[in-house]
Amino acid sequence: LLVNNRLYALSRSNTDAYISNGVNDCPKSCLCSNGILIDYKNVQLLSQFVSSQTGMMYPRTYTKICMKKQKQLARAIKRSRTMGFMPYTYKIPEYLNDPKLF
Repeated sequence: LLVNNRLYALSRSNTDAYISNGVNDCPKSCLCSNGILIDYKNVQLLSQFVSSQTGMMYPRTYTKICMKKQKQLARAIKRSRTMGFMPYTYKIPEYLNDPKLF
């Protein structure tokens, strides 16, 4: 997880301990435990929770964050897209210069 040019390592053993029945019930997710505030202007943070191929937000079971933070992220991503800070769809930069097939 990269926030404000700091790399936070998420150890798999700590996150697996909080998962029961495929749902994360952890009150101390990576965002909560590090005290990271979710802001719609922080595109670097928000883009880590959005798929680069589809532009869709990753599900809670994949990101291992609590429901409260997932809802805050969804609101922040929606607001950021509405205000023009983030694009609705993504295209991988390496493929921008590829020749057209059709």
